[in-house]
Amino acid sequence: MAIAKPTRTVDWTNDRIAALTTREVQQLRANAERLNHPEIAQRCAAVLSERRKAAGAKSRALRADLKKSLETGGAA
Repeated sequence: MAIAKPTRTVDWTNDRIAALTTREVQQLRANAERLNHPEIAQRCAAVLSERRKAAGAKSRALRADLKKSLETGGAA
């Protein structure tokens, strides 16, 4: 008896991947790597990279605002 491969396929666009939570994107990337779908894994990696960059920029902006507030004597 042969093992049948699943016939269900999903079109993982960048927009669709970006709509997932970070944990879901990480899981999708792991599944794509395990199932030998490098294009999907690369898309997931790109989405995760953009999220890290955005989070870093937001964190830097918040620190700059706090520093400015403390220097001018404003409430933090």
